[in-house]
Amino acid sequence: MIKWNRSDDFKGEEVDWRKWNKRPENFGAWTWDNDSNATVANGVLTLTVRRVDSKEGATDVLRDQSGNPTPFTSGMLKSYAVGTYGYYEARIKGSSVFPGVCPSFWLYSKIDDSIVSAGEVRYSEIDIVELSQRGDRVEGNRRIMDHNLHAIVSNGKPGIAGRGWQRPNDERFQDTQANEYKAPFDPGEDFHTYGCRVGRDEIVWYVDGIEVGRKKNVHWDREMNVAISLGLRAPFAVFADNRLRANVAHPATELPTTMEVDYVRVWEFEE
Repeated sequence: MIKWNRSDDFKGEEVDWRKWNKRPENFGAWTWDNDSNATVANGVLTLTVRRVDSKEGATDVLRDQSGNPTPFTSGMLKSYAVGTYGYYEARIKGSSVFPGVCPSFWLYSKIDDSIVSAGEVRYSEIDIVELSQRGDRVEGNRRIMDHNLHAIVSNGKPGIAGRGWQRPNDERFQDTQANEYKAPFDPGEDFHTYGCRVGRDEIVWYVDGIEVGRKKNVHWDREMNVAISLGLRAPFAVFADNRLRANVAHPATELPTTMEVDYVRVWEFEE
């Protein structure tokens, strides 16, 4: 059954902010500004990332999640509604800029630090697709896409100290959480479909209807929001201290750039 509270064909004159959060939380090296960076026209959602430098002495300086100044702003749609098991699909055209930005379609939960018992899951994230996020210009890297899993599993300590991050780039978790696919096309040149089947036992990824990855579902049972976003990567941002930080010194003359979304659809399994 299709769930329209997390699905959208973008047929209106603007984003339906009744189902999508217009003010999602900031968590990267940039800020979300959907007023400027999320638009709908001709049945297509367009998200834009840009560099916006504040005038000297300005009091409205953009700041990232840590309060550090950042000149970068972008767009993100995050559903109000949540869910877990089902089939998720979007038809997306990536960015023409490479490297530096990452068009993404993903699911993520709240972080619940009230969970203390060791081994219990505080956070679930399923990256249905992250496009062209490799930070160099090696031939063919713009065709690499990632279909990964992230989780926070409690280490038994209370609060933030108890967050045991499990990331796909950690050698301990690569076999169970990392999926890399090199597509036979440039994802920034045209629209393609990206899908993911989230079951109780396993998670399966698809590109244009072809299976490109499969993992056991160990930690991905929390209720998650649907998200579509255009994030930054190197050279506009660098990963340090477990988070992305803005490379303020980079002039980013390649920006602004966009990603486009034809539709997002979510089906829940019939019990």
